[in-house]
Amino acid sequence: MLSHLWSPYLLPVMLCCYFGMSSALSTNKTIPCSITEQNHTIVFDCIARSLKAVPSPIEYKSYSVELLVRENLIGTLDKSSFQEWKNLTKIDLSNNHYSKVKLDNPDPCKRGLEISNGTFFNLTKLEQLIIDVNYLCEIPPGLPDSIKILSLQHNNISSINRNSFSSIKHVRKLILGRNCFYGNKCTGVLNITNGTFSELKELNVLSLSFNNITSVPHYLPSSLTELFLSNNRIRVINQDDFKNLVNLETLFLSGNCPRCYNAAYPCEPCPGSSSIQIHKLAFQNLVNLSVLHLGSTSLRVIPKTWFQNTTRLKVLNLELNYLVTEIATGEFLSYLPSLEILDLSFNYNFRSYPKDINISENFSKLVSLTELHIKGYVFKDITAENLAPLTKLRKLTILDLAVNFVRNINFKIFKDYFPSLSILFLSENRISPFSEISNKSMILQTSYSSHSKPVQSEFSPILRYGTQINPAIITPLNQLVKPECSKYGKTLDLSLNSIFFIDPEEFSSFADIACLNLSSNGIGQALNGSEFIYFPNLAYLDLSYNKLDFASFNAFQELNKLEVLDVSYNKHYFIVEGVTHHLNFTENLHKLNILNLSWNEISTLTECEIKSKSLKELRFAGNRLNVLWKKGDSRCLSIFKQMTNLSLLDISYNKISTIPDEAFLNLPTNLSELHLSHNGLEFFAWKNLKYFTNLMVLDLSNNKLTMIMAHLSNYTKSLQTLIISYNLIQTLAEGFLFKAMSLTHLDLSLNSIQSINKSIFLSGTDNYLKVLKLKGNPFDCTCEITDLVLWILKNNVTIPRLATDVTCATPANWKKRGIVYFDLHTCNVDLTAMLLFLMTSLVIVPLTALPIMKHLFYWDVWYIYHWCRARLQNYKACSSESFYDAFITYDETDPAVTDWVYNELCDQIEDKGNKSILLCLEERDWEPGKAVVDNIAQSINQSKKTLFVLTKKYIRSGKFRTAFYLAMQKLMDENMDVIVIVLLQPILQNSQYLRLRKKICKSSILEWPKNPKAKPLFWQKMKNVLTTENYTRYNNMYTDSIPM
Repeated sequence: MLSHLWSPYLLPVMLCCYFGMSSALSTNKTIPCSITEQNHTIVFDCIARSLKAVPSPIEYKSYSVELLVRENLIGTLDKSSFQEWKNLTKIDLSNNHYSKVKLDNPDPCKRGLEISNGTFFNLTKLEQLIIDVNYLCEIPPGLPDSIKILSLQHNNISSINRNSFSSIKHVRKLILGRNCFYGNKCTGVLNITNGTFSELKELNVLSLSFNNITSVPHYLPSSLTELFLSNNRIRVINQDDFKNLVNLETLFLSGNCPRCYNAAYPCEPCPGSSSIQIHKLAFQNLVNLSVLHLGSTSLRVIPKTWFQNTTRLKVLNLELNYLVTEIATGEFLSYLPSLEILDLSFNYNFRSYPKDINISENFSKLVSLTELHIKGYVFKDITAENLAPLTKLRKLTILDLAVNFVRNINFKIFKDYFPSLSILFLSENRISPFSEISNKSMILQTSYSSHSKPVQSEFSPILRYGTQINPAIITPLNQLVKPECSKYGKTLDLSLNSIFFIDPEEFSSFADIACLNLSSNGIGQALNGSEFIYFPNLAYLDLSYNKLDFASFNAFQELNKLEVLDVSYNKHYFIVEGVTHHLNFTENLHKLNILNLSWNEISTLTECEIKSKSLKELRFAGNRLNVLWKKGDSRCLSIFKQMTNLSLLDISYNKISTIPDEAFLNLPTNLSELHLSHNGLEFFAWKNLKYFTNLMVLDLSNNKLTMIMAHLSNYTKSLQTLIISYNLIQTLAEGFLFKAMSLTHLDLSLNSIQSINKSIFLSGTDNYLKVLKLKGNPFDCTCEITDLVLWILKNNVTIPRLATDVTCATPANWKKRGIVYFDLHTCNVDLTAMLLFLMTSLVIVPLTALPIMKHLFYWDVWYIYHWCRARLQNYKACSSESFYDAFITYDETDPAVTDWVYNELCDQIEDKGNKSILLCLEERDWEPGKAVVDNIAQSINQSKKTLFVLTKKYIRSGKFRTAFYLAMQKLMDENMDVIVIVLLQPILQNSQYLRLRKKICKSSILEWPKNPKAKPLFWQKMKNVLTTENYTRYNNMYTDSIPM
């Protein structure tokens, strides 16, 4: 596998890598953070990297550094945590995650982040410190004086005093919200000692929302410009509470004494559902106030004296109160000449459903008003009379009357009296085709009203709207309508109503509307080209989530200026079999640029081609091309062919396992983006890309592809972004990116890739990649991954979350560790080291192995050598005369055995008895100076029998094995069984050889008796064995079939 590394060109690289590896690994490739530069500030983004400690930085040169380490696993901080970081100006440590064991600690102060005293003290340039959601019980001690912004939201801080901020007297923004509320249980309230903030002379922003505090803190600094006291338990605002705050511009008091009916959170009203008590002169010194939030404070009366001195007020939020009467009188409005945004939403009276909305004439005095939100007033009719006070507001551009259950409406008034409106938001009402107040529809209106639900049930949808106050100025415009829709011009939003049928006459007043939203109305009619004749300037039309029938060729033909059409989620008629399914209305829309046909379950078409010369973007996700392109059916293979100007095609979620070649070749050749994700594709014809010379983005994610074609550049010269994440790819083909000069972004995330050869990703001037995503692949961190790691360290390619998410899966000791940390030294192939290794191996291995081999296998080698030599020389055993009756082999190193042989065996066998028996003994009869093996062989050959005197120690010796093998060899060569065994000890009880020999010739195995009286019998048996041939005593049961 590593043979290619020996090329002369790669050797210098390997040597450099060997000597300079430590410096290479210190680059930003190995730090578990993304590093960017923003306005001369270096930002280390280490968010959600599963870090258990603050990472060490790389070398950098900057006077401003931001470190973002939120959403990690950091449990403790001390002085050493940041000692390597220089010029830190911002630290974000929010939302650390802790183990269940730690969270179950009975001491709430030990459940989260533990910060030692003085941890941040040496960070003299630190200006922003954010430690939200970390279970802190106190302000971290020893903060540096340089801090300008301190955020400690959603902790467990229960008490603060003047000493809490003694070291940060120059702080400008202090965020201490959500330390004690229903979502963060605490014992009582956030205890604030009087004068806690009095010495913070530069404090501009103070947030104490969601802390259960019962009064406005005393001695607030006059430097405050923004004060947030929302969702506390403040019941009374005294005259002098804001006396000193002459610079205050933003004040939030929402959620104190809240309106709890249908509240979206655990809500506790003031006794008797009373409102917050605000002194009539409480705001008299707030001459610079521009934003005031008094939402959900149960207000029933608005004293005009509140606003006598607040002439600069621009935003006033009074939602979720009980101000129906105040809306009708509106005396306080006379003092708001600069007001631009007013929110009076959800001020309805319980179980009340009036016919009209009662708006005071004083609304006409809001000469600067641009946005008016009156959602949730709940009334039946919108007429010129009940909106008359608003008609004088020439600057009014946004009117929000959603969620009012309006049934009857005169659209003409918006043309005649509100010419400056840019957004009319009427979503979530009860507007129907019979809502236009006219003589011709009064009967139908009466009929429709008679079948309405009871009044009480009509209020139930309000449950969907929470009263949790968000510290924002007002509902942002982009939450009312889609920004991509409102950018075309005047906008009318009628979504989520009951307009199940479009009557053109009802919309005759909207000739200037450019954006129309009719989504989620249950419209089920067959469009014939007359429905929108009074929208000559309509550019954006949203008809999603309806039940439209596109059977007519003339649908939408009246919309000559339409550029965007959204008819997604209109599957009602497309899933009905046997009816006409047309999409040829696109031919009539000559300026249509974007068409959304997604999630319509389109599986059959009467005419299969969609024709358009203007369409640039088609969203066709969530349909059934797998049915339209089924095998054997060629009718719809050219469905997109006639879209000659199409540049973006999205056919994701179409359940396509394979794209027929003909269908692929019939796609518009001008495509620049093709999205094929979530289809279950098992094969992709890469070769067909050569027909799409403008294709720049190809999305093949979330499929079942297992391979990528080699030499991608042979098929496409234009592709810039290739997304192949969430597939089953295991290997990349050789030369995959060779000469792929256009490809700059490649996403290979979450596949099954274990290793990548360095030749896949080219280096130097041959490398054109800028972004490579490898997250979630099960890399095998063995030496085969060396090529990839070297390429990553050498090339300047951005690999998102490289150090933390591009990890090893095997081996076990590297699992979940970043591949860039792999120790390349272990796989270093240095030529000098290899040569030295080979040389020393050639010396050491033989010197070590030969003595061991000689000791263990000398006899085996000697025997095999002589046996082979004898065979080659055609050796035949020669009969030799036996001089001895028996050769005795025993353990001569054992004194007890030696004594037994000489004093017992020789005495009984040689010296006693009638017949003389001659024994051969080593110490007595061997030839001096002759090799042991030769003496053993000679003794066995010159003896009629070989008697083995066995003990536990002797059977483990080499001498025994040699003698035994030679005796066995005599049996094989001369067919002479000469073995006799004497067991002095109970050994070899489980020996297969002894068991077999006892069955064949039991008398040749003798055991030294334990009973002295049995010794004569033992010696007699031995004499019999030594004086007769063994085969004469064989058991005939086993030897009848064996020829002797």
